[in-house]
Amino acid sequence: MNFSKSGLTTLADVLVFAFPILVLCVPRGAGLFLAGIAILMLAGRRGMGRAWREYSDFLVPLAVSVVLFVAVFIFSKVYHDTPWNVIDNPSRALLAILACWVIARTSPDPVHLWRGITIALAGAFLIVVYQKFVMGVPRPSAWIQAIAFANMVAALTLVGFARPGTSRGEHAEAWLNVLLGTSILMLNGTRGALVAMLVAIVPMLMVRYRRLNFRTFVLALCGAAVLGAGAYLVPDSPVSARVDDAVREIQQYQHGQIETSVGVRLKIWHLGMQYFAEHPWSGVGVGQFARILHASTFCQETQSTACVLEHAHNDIVETASTTGIPGLIVFLGLFLVPAVLFARVMRACRSNVCPKGVSLGGGGLGVVLSALICGLTQVTLAHQANVVFYAGLTGLLLGMAARESRVAQRHTLAPVSSSSMTSNVVRMTAVTGT
Repeated sequence: MNFSKSGLTTLADVLVFAFPILVLCVPRGAGLFLAGIAILMLAGRRGMGRAWREYSDFLVPLAVSVVLFVAVFIFSKVYHDTPWNVIDNPSRALLAILACWVIARTSPDPVHLWRGITIALAGAFLIVVYQKFVMGVPRPSAWIQAIAFANMVAALTLVGFARPGTSRGEHAEAWLNVLLGTSILMLNGTRGALVAMLVAIVPMLMVRYRRLNFRTFVLALCGAAVLGAGAYLVPDSPVSARVDDAVREIQQYQHGQIETSVGVRLKIWHLGMQYFAEHPWSGVGVGQFARILHASTFCQETQSTACVLEHAHNDIVETASTTGIPGLIVFLGLFLVPAVLFARVMRACRSNVCPKGVSLGGGGLGVVLSALICGLTQVTLAHQANVVFYAGLTGLLLGMAARESRVAQRHTLAPVSSSSMTSNVVRMTAVTGT
């Protein structure tokens, strides 16, 4: 395949636009996205080396964090002699490097991503409404595992909220994304994702409203609070039912009742961290959390439902107890390294030279924060869809943000170059006397 530069950019525009629609609304859509990345890489292979060198300040830190993560998990597999299939999901984090590299090479317009997000959220809303009220599905989630679907909705809503623009129409579209995302999560019933989205919305108000004054901040904060309260107070709301259940189950756990959704989680977290304290450097082996439960005195003496679970329902507990301190460090690196890179872009673009860069950086920080909060009640690596989505979205955002960062650098250097040229002319005039 031999594509012109404009042809590659057009293909990249299509893929960026389609990404949110594929992952939320199309069965096995993540596979189509992976195929699209592969096609773009093959089509633009002649410029890939140059793109790596040009954007090495983004690609190298990202690559180091991902490769170290995969290497530590492979070492854990070899050290504990566990099956190779436990590396399947962790290895998919490599997509972040590939997506960032390809997007930096092909330079799509980020506007297409924001347009795709609104369409994807609207489509996902129609799908879950049909599944909930026509098919009678208790926790509708299109064709994805319910928690993974909710995490995707929360992250894409935050990216859609961070879109640039100061007109009333652009602000309205940003809040429409939040309204659609909240509605989907209410019907889906995943508490962690809804909390993650509403918490992350608060700092992202400063991204949405660049010239934030006190009045605007209060109004926007009230808008987020109204959405949260509405999600809870709507009659027969799944959110209020799930929140009330959580409060009641915590109280029951305090009185010794473990056999509830929250009670089981609290118990396995205790067992997991207890094992981590005893084996801080090696853990039990990647993907082997169930061994901790089966070997515990609690599970040997009882027939609790906690003892049949396969993972910890918490990223920190799972990673610490299975791969030890090294695994925990490299796992957190998957979130913290992109966060630092996104913050760098926001600083470079803060002077309104490239508003798209601020929105991409802010949206990326929202994705990271949302993923960390969601990880408090589920295990990212337990679901292939979760890993592919996080790696793919992070790579897309970083690739586009890296290009916007270059735009900001060129605007910063241009006045300096012009000033230097003027000074040289003045000096030459003084010397020649003309």
